[in-house]
Amino acid sequence: MIGTRRALALLILAFYVIQFAMTAWLGPDELMALYLGLAACYGLAFFGVAAEWFWARWFAIGVGNFGSLMLLLLFKVGFEPIFVFFGVTHLLVVLCLMGEGMAAKYEYSEKTAERWNFQEDSMVLMRRAVKSAGSTLPLLILYVFAPQPEPEQLALHAIAGIAGVTGLFGLLRGRSWGPLALGAAGAIALLDGLGVFGAPTIGFFMLGPDVLPAIYGKVGVFAGGMTLVMLPFIAPMGRWLLNPTNDPQRA
Repeated sequence: MIGTRRALALLILAFYVIQFAMTAWLGPDELMALYLGLAACYGLAFFGVAAEWFWARWFAIGVGNFGSLMLLLLFKVGFEPIFVFFGVTHLLVVLCLMGEGMAAKYEYSEKTAERWNFQEDSMVLMRRAVKSAGSTLPLLILYVFAPQPEPEQLALHAIAGIAGVTGLFGLLRGRSWGPLALGAAGAIALLDGLGVFGAPTIGFFMLGPDVLPAIYGKVGVFAGGMTLVMLPFIAPMGRWLLNPTNDPQRA
């Protein structure tokens, strides 16, 4: 049922692309950029899975993990249908894209082996990093496009946003600077959320701070989770830098 499961995952991802795009078009102007960013994030997952790009399954699972976390909020806010629907549909994306048969269509396909020639250790690092990026990119979008930021925060948001986009591109292209840029974006957001740069950025998700249900608070703290993308690469990069055989003049 690989084809059926992939079709269901694509249907859910497409639904959220349309939903976020419609919210951006019909909602308040201050939320347009935020929901367009989310629509672009889900659109990337949709096109990647549909095109069978080798990293797309990991990224879509990461996005699904992001949405599944909403189910944990039920313990705090009680039964909210919108949170249940959001969390369950994202959990379905994760479940539909799991399994060795599905992996054979993406990271273990012949096309991926011929073009990228990943070793197993590299594959594990990429899988962890891309899943983490998929889980935290929506949170970074919530931070970067938080409505009505303070003037001094605009530069921080711009830097974090540029670092996040370029870092994701570098990661998906297998460049070592990609995880570093993503980690820098997460660090900026985290420091802002902790108040290092002044009053922390306040943002929200869903319907807004004055209409329940909503997620409301210091979004920089949550977006700081993007620093996790960099962690699996620290030890390999350190070993590569310390290994003299990596110097072509000594080889």
